[in-house]
Amino acid sequence: MSNSKIKDTFILRSWKVWGGLCVLAALIVFKIVQFQTTKKEELINLVKDTQMKERVIDAQRGNIYAADGVSILATSTPEYRMVLDPSVAKPEVFKENITPLAEKLSAYFKDKSAAAYKEKILNARKAGLRYIVINNKRLTYKEKSYLESFPLYDIGSVKGGGFFEESERRFHPFNTLAERTIGNLDKKDKKKGATGLEAEFDAYLRGIDGKGFYERLPGGYMKPVDLESDIASVPGQDIVTTLDVNFQDIAESALRAQVEKTQAKYGSVVLMEIETGEVKAIANLTRHTDSNGRIFFSDDINYAVTRGGDPGSTFKLASMLAILEKSNLKPDDFAVECKGSIRHKNVSFTCSHSHGELTVQQVFEKSCNIGIYALMKRTFGFGKSDEFYNYLKKFRLDQQTNFQLKGEPAPLIKSSSSKTFSGTTIPWMSIGYETRITPIQMLTFYNAVANNGYWVQPLLVKEIRAGNVTIQNLKAKKASDSFASKRSIEYVQQMMRGVVQNGTAKNIHYGECTTAGKTGTAQKRVEGAYQRGTYYTSFIGYFPANKPRYTAIVVIDEPIGQNVYGGDVCAPVFKTIADKIYAYDMGMHRTLVLKSEADKAASQIALSKATDQAAIARKLNFVKRPTGDGWLKPTVVKRDSVAWKEEKVEELSHLIGMTLRDALPILENKNYIVRYSGFGRISEVRNEGKVVNLVLR
Repeated sequence: MSNSKIKDTFILRSWKVWGGLCVLAALIVFKIVQFQTTKKEELINLVKDTQMKERVIDAQRGNIYAADGVSILATSTPEYRMVLDPSVAKPEVFKENITPLAEKLSAYFKDKSAAAYKEKILNARKAGLRYIVINNKRLTYKEKSYLESFPLYDIGSVKGGGFFEESERRFHPFNTLAERTIGNLDKKDKKKGATGLEAEFDAYLRGIDGKGFYERLPGGYMKPVDLESDIASVPGQDIVTTLDVNFQDIAESALRAQVEKTQAKYGSVVLMEIETGEVKAIANLTRHTDSNGRIFFSDDINYAVTRGGDPGSTFKLASMLAILEKSNLKPDDFAVECKGSIRHKNVSFTCSHSHGELTVQQVFEKSCNIGIYALMKRTFGFGKSDEFYNYLKKFRLDQQTNFQLKGEPAPLIKSSSSKTFSGTTIPWMSIGYETRITPIQMLTFYNAVANNGYWVQPLLVKEIRAGNVTIQNLKAKKASDSFASKRSIEYVQQMMRGVVQNGTAKNIHYGECTTAGKTGTAQKRVEGAYQRGTYYTSFIGYFPANKPRYTAIVVIDEPIGQNVYGGDVCAPVFKTIADKIYAYDMGMHRTLVLKSEADKAASQIALSKATDQAAIARKLNFVKRPTGDGWLKPTVVKRDSVAWKEEKVEELSHLIGMTLRDALPILENKNYIVRYSGFGRISEVRNEGKVVNLVLR
């Protein structure tokens, strides 16, 4: 090929390349113009979508308060996690700060060496990572504030890359106090209540989440953007419970001591204010064994509300009340001669031992099964009549209390129409078997008896608040009529006092705080059969006995030891709780009026001569002093002032309190012969005609 042809080919190809470049340039210019005009808004929105995200603004969960409305049982507090974007800091800034940061982290967290922290951060920077967690420890606000002074963190997230992720945790200021009753949040959905009050009142507590836009800044920090479209979150409302933190602590401590001592399966206590129905304490304790065979106890199951079973002899209160309502029996009437065992329908019906002859009162005090059997047979018979069942319905023992915690089962009280009703049902049901009743249901019945027959619903939450504003007051439902006659109520109250004074709980008959109640010991079913030696024990009662203020139930299941009856195991727990609350609650104490000094002095000064009274007044620094020469007696005026009243000594009784020196002239002037014994002041005067015998003390 000639040189001219080669040259032409080269020029042609050059023009083609040049033309292609021009077309490409034109396309680039066209796209730039297009991006700057028609697609500008689309691209801006794309960047916004990348840099800005809509995020949920979590609502702050409401608080749970104790009865005083001040003590917090559960609240939400912020916690923080220390994180870092190692790519943000400039090389010279990073190099200058990495070593002192690693040293401070090691010194503060004490889980890694400074070299290990430094290596972790350097490796993350080399790998181009934009997010690493420095330490998984959840930090308080105070700890966060201190860590913000560390290198890289002290220059802000934009320059140093360090920041703190905030989250919320549920905090119980009283630690495990009333733990199961307060409840916990769901482990996965931490905004939702899972157990206890957290679950039952979740709709009030959780609030309403908001929505807002956040812009991602270098270092991964999400900055809120103030847009008009933001929807603010609404904080959850607070609930005020009826729980008294001091009473709760008393109940838990007393229960724990006995459950641990007896190595019981579980224990439960509920304390209720009689008139209002307010539950002041509710405690549950379960025995567990860990993988190493060590025994520990925790408040993880609400037995008081959810666990129904045979109540045992505490049910005899309902049976006795029904008997008294139907019959004309009185506590002192003869009831039975208990020989320890009888046969019913070819089944043995036994007592703990032979009680001998018993009155109606003693049947209840001694918890005599055969006595209840005899009274039930005499009053109701054991046929298919539902008279007894109808009384139990009247006492509301067939109904749920509708307590403010989930899981309360319906009671099982058999009538003649029940599928499992038999010829043994009424005798066994009258002593607390063939039934299913929870502790809170039995306590509510006893509370009504202590309240003179007026049923009151147990109450756990009494108020819903938003800040300091009350949104709703919750009241316990109350019956307008007594479910039994005044006569019958007074008789069973007398019998409950007798249980403590003379019966199965006489071991707690001591101290200033008087109590009344009933013991219960029920054999437990094991594989469908009642097992002797395995017991469900209880005590239900009220205090003070003469002026009831509180009722309480103590349940301890399957205690181990020699004395494992309700009177031995549960009654002492009840007494401990009653005594401590009585000492704490001054409203139950008698009002004592302190005498003034003048009152004390006047009460000690007997009728005497005015000159003697003046000497005494001078000695005691009384402002006013008597004058004259008669017989005077001091009296108190307005507690702090003394006045003297002249009296004539006409009766021999007027001599009481005088000295022998003052009395002798008076008696001799009346021609009496005086004889005396002892020394001190006259305490007794005996008139034997013309002879008067004076006893001095």
